[in-house]
Amino acid sequence: MNGPDAPTTSGPVVADDMFLSDRVSERRQRWLQETEGLVDSPIESPMLQPWEVYDHDLFDLEMLRVFARSWVWLGDTEDLREPGDYLTGQIGYQPVIVIRQTDGSVKGFLNNCRHRAASVAEGPSGHCGRTLTCPYHNWAYSIDGSLVGIPDEPRMYPDGFPKEQYGLVPIRIEVAWNKLVFGCLSQQAPDFRAWIAPLADRYDRYGIERFTRFHRDLDETYAINWKVFAENSNDDYHVRFVHRRLNHTRQNLNTLVRFEGRTCSGYKPHQLDVEDITGGRTDLPEEELKGHYADYIYPNLTPLPWPTMLILVRADPIAPDRTRLVSRIYGLDIPLEEQERQLEVLELTNAEDTTMVTELMKNLRSPFYRVGPPSLWEGRSAHVMKLVRDDLATPLARNEFQASATSEKE
Repeated sequence: MNGPDAPTTSGPVVADDMFLSDRVSERRQRWLQETEGLVDSPIESPMLQPWEVYDHDLFDLEMLRVFARSWVWLGDTEDLREPGDYLTGQIGYQPVIVIRQTDGSVKGFLNNCRHRAASVAEGPSGHCGRTLTCPYHNWAYSIDGSLVGIPDEPRMYPDGFPKEQYGLVPIRIEVAWNKLVFGCLSQQAPDFRAWIAPLADRYDRYGIERFTRFHRDLDETYAINWKVFAENSNDDYHVRFVHRRLNHTRQNLNTLVRFEGRTCSGYKPHQLDVEDITGGRTDLPEEELKGHYADYIYPNLTPLPWPTMLILVRADPIAPDRTRLVSRIYGLDIPLEEQERQLEVLELTNAEDTTMVTELMKNLRSPFYRVGPPSLWEGRSAHVMKLVRDDLATPLARNEFQASATSEKE
């Protein structure tokens, strides 16, 4: 699920994470010292502050310490039906590719030729046959990642070339519920099941493998910071006001706010006399049949599961003030007309959210402003910001990206 607005390798070169961390810390201290006094902030707030929004060094550090060691949703198996089928995506600054293998398994790699960094696959998805060929110098790779061809190899490398050491770089891949494809660059991050542990059992019950993709995606880029959008996605307080058109179908005052580990959940009970959301299902617990959830899988995915529908909204960071939102809906036997209606509802919801977040972005330009304390219904937002700050404060492990002997055998 790559696209024209995805981060590219032409962006800034990410420096050593310790160097970036020190520079960000020094700049923040100067900022606070020079701007204190105008806005009094009697209660300390864990929410996103202005100096955390526009700093490009901080953004670079997030790409390293947050995204490079997180599980990120890349797409689904509907693009991976046959050997040689692939999908592309981004994990922070890093382009990646996921390919169906001849044995039916799915493998992921960095989407970079090992020669000069060109992408070996273009477009959000496609079919490459048995090989991937770099468009720059025509180096060729088997779909299992091995380097199998260098044009004019004897002449270009007369002393020989260790092709076996220059295959595509593998990454960790998880196909969750036989449907959703997630990738992770870090070899030290927990496995995917542990990553989403508080949500895992509930998602097992939905039968997501039976859901099918709606006929179109939503894909837009906005002048917003990914963390500001993350806070909004986990803010249960704003829903009654920014999305007031939905109030008649929801029991908003009965919202349940939960957060644990790298996940969050806002349960939204519905007015069942106004809208039956069960779709005829009786095989789920009562809570899951009477409402939907606004969940969050750190660092950038907002899943909204209903009994017969799953909405996914992913915020891809491009720059401190630029974020691409990719939204996709899956459903259980949903007619085309209803698909389009639900997509239009989601388009409007995204527009309401991004309009408000864009307004916040303008005012967060002020170096003097100090954000106030969160309400109970902003607990999920505060939890996500704590996760971000904890990651930013934790240096990458020396072996962060080195596969163990066990994982290499697998």
